[in-house]
Amino acid sequence: MPFRNPYALLGLLSMLPLILLYLIKPKPRDVLFPSIRFLEAGKARKSAALSRMIKDPLFWLQLFILILLSVAAAGPYTLERGSPGSHLVLVLDVSASMESTFQNALSIASSELSGYDRVSIVLAESIPVVVLREGSADEARSLLSKIHVLDLPADISSAMNLAHTLTGPEGGDILVISDFISWIGDDPGATRDSLVATGASIVFADTGGGGDNIGIVGGWLAETYEGINYTCRIHNYGPARDLTIRVTSQGGSSEHRAFIGADDDYYLSLSLPPGISTVSLDVRDAISADNTAYIYAPLRDDARILYLGESSPALAALRAIGSVDTTGGPEGHDLVVIRNSSIDGDLNRYVDSGGKIVYIPQENSPSPEYLPVRITGAVNRTGILWARNPVFGEGIHFEEIGIRSYIESVPRRGSTTMVEVNSVPVLAYWQLGRGTVVYNALDYGSDFHLRPEYPVFWYEMVRWLTGAPSLDDLNRKTGDVVPLNRPATISTPGGTVTAQLLLLDRVGLYTFDGGRLAANLYDPAESDLRGGRSFASGSFSSTSSIEKLVERDLSGWIALAALMLLMAELGIIRWRREL
Repeated sequence: MPFRNPYALLGLLSMLPLILLYLIKPKPRDVLFPSIRFLEAGKARKSAALSRMIKDPLFWLQLFILILLSVAAAGPYTLERGSPGSHLVLVLDVSASMESTFQNALSIASSELSGYDRVSIVLAESIPVVVLREGSADEARSLLSKIHVLDLPADISSAMNLAHTLTGPEGGDILVISDFISWIGDDPGATRDSLVATGASIVFADTGGGGDNIGIVGGWLAETYEGINYTCRIHNYGPARDLTIRVTSQGGSSEHRAFIGADDDYYLSLSLPPGISTVSLDVRDAISADNTAYIYAPLRDDARILYLGESSPALAALRAIGSVDTTGGPEGHDLVVIRNSSIDGDLNRYVDSGGKIVYIPQENSPSPEYLPVRITGAVNRTGILWARNPVFGEGIHFEEIGIRSYIESVPRRGSTTMVEVNSVPVLAYWQLGRGTVVYNALDYGSDFHLRPEYPVFWYEMVRWLTGAPSLDDLNRKTGDVVPLNRPATISTPGGTVTAQLLLLDRVGLYTFDGGRLAANLYDPAESDLRGGRSFASGSFSSTSSIEKLVERDLSGWIALAALMLLMAELGIIRWRREL
């Protein structure tokens, strides 16, 4: 007989104190009569204590009570074959396209709960989520009333596979409720076929769908030193219509009128300032999540910049980016830019502790040891720039910059040359201690400062050095999962949560640990309600023939037997009048 807690059998050792108690119990006094004294002298005599234990029924009752209590505490059970209870696993599509038919989906789910002993619920999101595991029908109904659609696409196939694992070896029925308009991942029909081949019981319930919809289905961002260039794609999946497009930003708000034909695209391009901006469609349609787009770009005055040296086009470009200090020491600044300035030991300590430096050489400039190159002089010779490894200079046409003369230098071991002329580095960097030093000789003997890319170059370099995230990192699609460095309290469009993995399930802004990002639907397939696949609903296969091993607990019966023996013990004690 198996036991759930076999260590409880150590309680059988309690019999030893009971036996010792009876052995040391005071013995009754024997009175010997002389007439039989010699007759008994040759008889073998039993131990009085042992004889009393054998003859006393209380000893045996107490002994069996201890045995039964120890065995009951060990949790004995038997294994028998039996039929499992019925189990329904609901797979509920909560994607954005379900907004207009979600109430129908909830009605379908509620009507199927009767007759099942256990109910599990899996939400088909971009990553499936189990919200109920083998609960009752009443628990499922209560939970269904609290579920809402999310602003993301759904991976229905992954949710079906997860539901199949929840049924376990005992089996169960899987009901997939969706509009089957769009999905990410594998085709739900192919997934059902593969699961049914393994014995799964799956039924599809189509909630219907369709309806007129127009939405923002794409958005592109580009950074400039003046602000943000944003272009969005608006597609009309219904009849032709006029609509108003509202734009709000740090600089105020504006309205744009647009006529969009049936199944036509409309592109809107905007110049936006840093900060938070929104583009919204003034329309009532089937999906609300694609009617608003959020754009976030951090303000540029976040970086603390120190400029040391005489005025130059570089200083003007830095001031266009944000506020710049021209006096003081390097400590407390995110970036130090040096042009024809005296060098002292503070900069060495600053770089070693994690500081960032941009060094702009001129003719007869010194060559400090923290530079990634060793300056050897200046050459009056023309040349063509070649971008070997542009890093933050992607998109800059270096080959078009006119070079009349340049600073000669030799790269140090461990440095990276980004741009060179006649095999001489004019833009290079390296890591020194915990800091970074950039050698920028592009200003000397060139017309680079006259070109429109010049302030863009400085803007990209400052962002790269100060570790500012790219706009693509700050503006994402719903359904993305963003890992955080540690668990954080996050303010989301749906409320406040604490997590280390952030699922972007709503359109809007997310704020955490002083950081912020925006999420938008941007999904043409999810916004298009005109199509959708038609799947046969199928039927549940019978699982009544499936058997499982059922544990029958014997602890209660054994404890009851111990209680009956205890009652008998009390009856004997009362009969003997030993109470």
